[in-house]
Amino acid sequence: MNFYPTPPVIQAEIYVHVPDSLRCTGQPTEWRSGSAHPASDIFLEAPTYTASGDLYVVDIPYGRILKIDKNKNVTQCVRYDGEPNGLVVREDGCLVIADYKQGILVFDPELGTVLPLLARRNLERFKGPNDLIISSQNEIYFTDQGQTGMTDQTGCVYRFSPNGKLDCLVSNGISPNGLVLSPDERFLYVAMTRQNSVWRLPLHPDGTTSKVGLFFQSFGCAGPDGLAVDEEGNLFVCHPSLGSVFVIDAEGVPKARIVTAPDGGKNLTNCTFGGPDGRTLFITDSLKGNVQYVKWHCRGLPAATTAKSRNA
Repeated sequence: MNFYPTPPVIQAEIYVHVPDSLRCTGQPTEWRSGSAHPASDIFLEAPTYTASGDLYVVDIPYGRILKIDKNKNVTQCVRYDGEPNGLVVREDGCLVIADYKQGILVFDPELGTVLPLLARRNLERFKGPNDLIISSQNEIYFTDQGQTGMTDQTGCVYRFSPNGKLDCLVSNGISPNGLVLSPDERFLYVAMTRQNSVWRLPLHPDGTTSKVGLFFQSFGCAGPDGLAVDEEGNLFVCHPSLGSVFVIDAEGVPKARIVTAPDGGKNLTNCTFGGPDGRTLFITDSLKGNVQYVKWHCRGLPAATTAKSRNA
């Protein structure tokens, strides 16, 4: 039950459409999304804005990283044998990848190389990493989603410390997907796609978590996906099956609903802040292969505390 008034609706606009020349038309792939509409020639995810003004996205089924420059020119940076899902900028300018097939990888945009960073846990392969962020202490938080869901509640959330220590914070996740830290890094929000929810994890000084709670509950065929947060602590929740990005304040009160651009497609999977002033929210529509945007009233979370908007 919700006693709050209906929040305002904000319509996104198209930022760029990946051109037909960069579509993988007719190329076979064994990858399948959780959507009722399987990808054909592209499936965009993981928008990541950099200090140079470039916006990177991934094309999951075809193992590609694409770059959109300040003039909205789209180029293919690399193609490799993987399924990149999450993307984040590291302090050295390299991009860390959550790859469903290969684990956690590092892409060097200068050299064009993709190399492993963390492929296994105790010699065992991951289920299928989905998304990741980097804290101000250079800890990598990532979700290991695989094919988990209501009948297999074994999805994991990990923290990989700079000293090489790997901690499992959640082992009973219901398809853990996007994740983001609160501005003060005291809480970690994790989208649980197949529960149609977002969990809130308190992060204690000793690195543990307890009293994990349900922060946001929605409905639909495919639940919350990518997450972002602004400097006020408002949480942005991408919802692919509802064609929306829901904005909720730090207390859980609905603040706004961002809806897809006209003819933009409704499969809004992920978002990040960027632009010259850090107030532009970029949103990927995976199936249509476009990036949409809205102008927000404040900046996205500072680069030092969230990797999805790092260097924004």
